[in-house]
Amino acid sequence: MQIRDFEAFKKWLTSNQNVSYVLVRCDLNIPSDTEDLSRIHAIKDTILELLALNLKVVLISHYKRPNSKEYFKRAFSLKRIAKKISKVVGEKVKFCGGPIQKISRTDFKSKITLLENLRFYEGEGKNDENFAKELAKFADVYINEAFSVSHRAHASVEAITRILPSFAGISFAREVHGLSEVISNIEKPYTVIIGGSKVSSKIKVLESISMQADYLIITGAMATTFQEALGHNMGKSLVERELFKAVLKIYTDSSAKIILPMDFLVSENINEKGCPCSIDDVKKNEGCFDIGPVSVQIFKDIIDKSKTLLWNGAIGAFEFANFSTASKKISKFVAEKTKKKEIVSIIGGGETVASIGSYKDSMTFVSTAGGAFLEYVTGAELPGIKALSESHVAAA
Repeated sequence: MQIRDFEAFKKWLTSNQNVSYVLVRCDLNIPSDTEDLSRIHAIKDTILELLALNLKVVLISHYKRPNSKEYFKRAFSLKRIAKKISKVVGEKVKFCGGPIQKISRTDFKSKITLLENLRFYEGEGKNDENFAKELAKFADVYINEAFSVSHRAHASVEAITRILPSFAGISFAREVHGLSEVISNIEKPYTVIIGGSKVSSKIKVLESISMQADYLIITGAMATTFQEALGHNMGKSLVERELFKAVLKIYTDSSAKIILPMDFLVSENINEKGCPCSIDDVKKNEGCFDIGPVSVQIFKDIIDKSKTLLWNGAIGAFEFANFSTASKKISKFVAEKTKKKEIVSIIGGGETVASIGSYKDSMTFVSTAGGAFLEYVTGAELPGIKALSESHVAAA
């Protein structure tokens, strides 16, 4: 599917000299306590190119999932992001808060303006065209620089393209083209690591990938749901019992060989040191917070005989130093094999990227997108990409 990229935008701009403002959809869903500003660095090139073209930039993004009672609360505001963007791009970013219905272009006093959290508006998630029109009033053209949210048919991703001329940003196009190239040349054996906290958030992906891969490694807290469904007591670990039937079907029907952890690092408290424990010896008052040394070796053995590796989701509770060992060991192993050209490593998801740390620099392809990344590599049609390819406004 052909998208209109930034080069197409610049060509379009030559015959549309009356353009002054550009609406840029970003993904600034960045935890307040993180030092990882990779999502800001990802949009830097597009912002600087737009400024070089003497255009004013209006940035829009979501942040977390506030409910209606939390709208416009400080904890969910994007205001704190403005200074971080300024630091990365080297230009002052002016935050313009409050409901967008009360804001106009005359309120923009800087070359770069950041608007408030899109999820303060119900119209965003409902893909409401009237809300998209409210956004459209701020600019003459729209650029999507948020590949990571392009699996959602939201107003700032899909409906907006029916109102404004629409193009893909530099980072967006780079991700789509890069991913297309690597997944169109998958060499077998093909192994997929899927981790994270909840099976429910990736059930459709698991169904698809289990029919595509040669080996499917399920880890993180997702593995405890599988293991308990298979009859093992996982203590006080996170377990989605309502999904037992679904995960057993995946496990039974899978054409890929499913690999689950056979031991864990367990503890009564996540802040305490974990102890290695087999799947049959987890006590009721213990939680599984990382995989154990036996499982690390099993995973490495599978990866060692693979030619392509797709990895999404954390292996354990890597944010805690006492449960980051497995992530470090497997990341190092994959990085070394990648540098030797023994494997093609495709890494996706902000949490995954954070868990592998500096080893990300050695991987074949790295994407900060999570859900969009997984849906794209499994062949799903993403609303954001489809919208950019079909925008009749841009073609006019």
